[in-house]
Amino acid sequence: MARNSIAKFGGTSVKTANAIRQIGHILTSNTTIRVVVVSAVGGVTNLLVELCKSPETTRAALLQKIQDIHFNLAEELILPVQDQIVQAVRRLNNIRDLSSPQMIDFALSQGEDLSSLIVQAYLVSQGLEVTHVDIRKFLITNDHFGKAVVDLTATKHQMTHFPTGLCITQGFIGSTSDGRTTTLGRGGSDYSAALLAECLNTDELLIYTDVPGVYTMDPRIVPSAHLIPELSFQEMAEMANFGAKILHPATLEPCIRGQIPVRILSTFEPDKPGTIVTVTERQNATPTISAITMRQGQLLVTIKSLKMLNAYGFLATIFSILARNKISVDLITTSEVSVALTIDITSVGSHAVNPFISNQALLDELMEFAEVVIEEDLTLLAIVGTSLTIPGIIQKTLGIIESYPIRLVCYGASNSSISVLVHKDKAVTMVQMLHQQLLGDAGV
Repeated sequence: MARNSIAKFGGTSVKTANAIRQIGHILTSNTTIRVVVVSAVGGVTNLLVELCKSPETTRAALLQKIQDIHFNLAEELILPVQDQIVQAVRRLNNIRDLSSPQMIDFALSQGEDLSSLIVQAYLVSQGLEVTHVDIRKFLITNDHFGKAVVDLTATKHQMTHFPTGLCITQGFIGSTSDGRTTTLGRGGSDYSAALLAECLNTDELLIYTDVPGVYTMDPRIVPSAHLIPELSFQEMAEMANFGAKILHPATLEPCIRGQIPVRILSTFEPDKPGTIVTVTERQNATPTISAITMRQGQLLVTIKSLKMLNAYGFLATIFSILARNKISVDLITTSEVSVALTIDITSVGSHAVNPFISNQALLDELMEFAEVVIEEDLTLLAIVGTSLTIPGIIQKTLGIIESYPIRLVCYGASNSSISVLVHKDKAVTMVQMLHQQLLGDAGV
């Protein structure tokens, strides 16, 4: 069978020598895989972010730790790649201005460079013919470092020159048209793989993780959570957007455009069927709750002004200010004289900083015409399914958690989700209660 699928392996799938051996086993067993996309070794991107934020006095220790992680993998897999690892660490050490967004992206890219180097070397050692492809030559973006936007036209043109045969490449990164390294935001390896699937017109996108598919809730939080064998694109998109870490929220857009099904599988139990995300939407006359998600790191920004009363253009002014500062709004509610909106800290880019705390000019501009209140330490809970706007669902959901304070409710804009914003200290208890009563043996 011809190789015509894309397989993405996340950080846990390249974190240990045994995990990398599993990749070799999967590629030997599944001869449909054309391109392998890998994330950085689990934990390395966090170390690189820490490196970029640390004073020079602590950099040597962090660099040594990064080098040791990759040395240990190479040693256990008996791979002669130590020189290349040392060269990558030297590149990191030679960066003098680690506060520059451009240099931060370059530093973060070294994680994927190293993991793809090691995985390719191992696969070759096992007799597989694998070409290493630097994705920066093919995935073209703008220069919004930290969360670059893909130039799809330029990328599709470049992809016409993508090598044939089995290839391995980096996730998460790309480059500007003039060759400067960019990143696509944390978790962007899924998105990279989806873009490759679309541009190379492949039959399927395989996402390999440390769990055998998508669950009704993270089993580490709700042990009774169960595997979901099939989801629609709409349901998966809602789950990904609202915190299901199994898949990056942007991943599905290229797959929807290309009508490419996504299968979520386990690197460590590859024979299990996993979860398939299908191009066919499920049409239910009765409500069905598929899953509950939890997304931490949320900001609630409340903007109040009497000028909003019976005025037009107020929201447009707010959103134009946020747009100029490249801040994406998630949920929004309004009253007569105020607007409350949520911002996902994890979505603002690879550098993951609070865009309000780090940008006084933004706050000053908003406070010229309004009072601004920012609340942190919040978590978003979402109930995901189909036909959730049918009467009774929202009442039942809120009734389960009626004794807990809720900062915001978003309901009605989509029939696939109900969202509530709560304090992070209450989130786990609340999600466990919701799962027990909505997705127990009977469910809804």
